[in-house]
Amino acid sequence: MTQSSFNDDLFRLVVEEIAGKEGVDVATVLVNTDETTDEEIATKTDLKLNTVRRILYKLHDNHLASYRRVRDTSTGWFLYYWHIDPRRAQALVNRKKRMVLSRLEQRLEHETNNDLYVCVNRDSSPVPFERAMTLSFRCPVCNGRLEYVDNSQAIRFLRKQVEELRADLEATSSI
Repeated sequence: MTQSSFNDDLFRLVVEEIAGKEGVDVATVLVNTDETTDEEIATKTDLKLNTVRRILYKLHDNHLASYRRVRDTSTGWFLYYWHIDPRRAQALVNRKKRMVLSRLEQRLEHETNNDLYVCVNRDSSPVPFERAMTLSFRCPVCNGRLEYVDNSQAIRFLRKQVEELRADLEATSSI
């Protein structure tokens, strides 16, 4: 993929996630023109002007669409000329992937650096050794026994997910 091209499927998925199917209609109009007004988009898509504006603001908030503001000399009102950069969809996806990667790394660190204990009587969240010790290895809800959890499988899974996500980010960051 060259810098001037973009992944049409990824772009459509991102826009649909942000602004729904009507958002895809608006983005399609924008992709096929250098820049256009919200009124022209509403006419071409048969959507209400307020709906088009709501979608444009969502796309703008996610850095996919931007506008140029010009004052109409006859009315004194501002006109907004919108344009879209589909290549920014990959950057948006990568930002979200980096957030997920950060959470996975935090979870992996927690799983790796803690001995975890869970109640034998109920399905509960594991507690670290220090907390289990302050509870005298008893469940605070049912007073059941807290037992050690072998989390080596979870650690392997998290490591694999982190490695795959890092590799994916590395491959798509240069696009």
